[in-house]
Amino acid sequence: MENNRFTQDEQVSKKIILSIVGTGMMSFCGVLLETSMNVTFPTLMKQLGVSVSSIQWITSGYLLIAALVMALASYIHKRFKLRNIYTVSVILFILGLLLCVFATSFPVLLVGRLIGGVATGLTTPLMFSIINHEIPVQKLGSYTAIGAIIISMAPTIGPTYGGLVSYYLGWRLIFWIVLPVSLIAAVIGILNIEQHRDTLRPKLDILGFAWIAAAFILIALAFNEASTHGWASTGFWLMLVIGLLAVGLYAWHATHTKSPLINVKIFTYQPFVFSFLAYALCQLINLGMSFLLPNFGQLVLGTNALLAGFLLLPGSVLRIFIMPWGGNLLDRKGPSLPILTGIGCILISAILFLSFMSFLTIPLMTFFYVFFSVGFSLTYSNTLANGMKQLPMHLKDDGNAAFNAIQQYSGSIGTSLMATLIAISQMNATGISTKQAIVRGSSHDFILLIFMAVAMLGIQAWNFKIQKNQIVK
Repeated sequence: MENNRFTQDEQVSKKIILSIVGTGMMSFCGVLLETSMNVTFPTLMKQLGVSVSSIQWITSGYLLIAALVMALASYIHKRFKLRNIYTVSVILFILGLLLCVFATSFPVLLVGRLIGGVATGLTTPLMFSIINHEIPVQKLGSYTAIGAIIISMAPTIGPTYGGLVSYYLGWRLIFWIVLPVSLIAAVIGILNIEQHRDTLRPKLDILGFAWIAAAFILIALAFNEASTHGWASTGFWLMLVIGLLAVGLYAWHATHTKSPLINVKIFTYQPFVFSFLAYALCQLINLGMSFLLPNFGQLVLGTNALLAGFLLLPGSVLRIFIMPWGGNLLDRKGPSLPILTGIGCILISAILFLSFMSFLTIPLMTFFYVFFSVGFSLTYSNTLANGMKQLPMHLKDDGNAAFNAIQQYSGSIGTSLMATLIAISQMNATGISTKQAIVRGSSHDFILLIFMAVAMLGIQAWNFKIQKNQIVK
């Protein structure tokens, strides 16, 4: 029953476009709330009486839960009707939103964000599944860019939105204002999502999910442990090693079961693997920047939440124009030109942030972030589109689940890493002020971002060499 539009007319129906719009709007609302809270951390730490290592779980916990749900996406999309999946995500989103609005303690606020993470974990893979199954391959780069704009704009608009609302209206209004937008998205999605695939009854790989959950949770907790007790902590290394072992156990399990949660055969396609790794690094850098810059503006430069949020706005707006152009460039010229150019811009921007650390101002940070956004716009969606093109149709759902899960999880790790390096610097701040410790920790963050950008550049350069050789053969 699957309607493979890749072999049909290249015209995309209005209902498909509206279904992408509806699911995309809901995904945008979820990610917007996640990143808008970053600017409120100093305020929430005072109001709720928690530390930076605790408050970052509002973001990291949300991303972790979303990643775990996204790991189930392949199974969920085969087992349930797409409209029903979307309806459940809408209900959960509104429930989580209301819990946050009325939260009077940190645990209640955290539970609300975790429920919101489940909703986003359902919605984002649904949007990309519609794109990958319903959009002809000749237009895949452009439409993937549209989807990527939705989920990449939110992390950068989020701090601006959060800063503006929390400064003038209070942090609870961050959630209230999003409510009507989410209701509009719900109506658009429910009225237009169509079912062009038969639902199946695959067996849920419970053991596989347990291994993935163990890996995700333990690695995330390991960095939280490091932020509290340092890199030499026994707990950090123990949880990290066990978490990595769980990754290996899942890989072994997936090759020895008939219905793995995510089919590891996707990792037998080398260009997909390299695209997957680069995509994870790109999102890690992106969320790391979104956490680091607004907090640096407030805690080091002494600016308010409003200005700290606005420093990301020009770069965010620029993505609306650069990302579709980059997707079109991929469709016309291939992936290497936009992706390698983009990574180069990311690397240069990180070097600029580090080099001018002692002279950073809000205008200068805004300018550097614009340069970063150009690079990110050329890299992010194109890496995803190029990776998905490498897979046969029967593995598209597994590739989609893997990409979406790593997108959320790498964001969680990026936020945790940035917070951990700053927390460790504060912990070892003998003879220096808190502000100086934060500057030192932030410089360590930028050094790490530079190393990740270099790694991404090397991975993709090798990837395109492999793809070129495959075309020649």
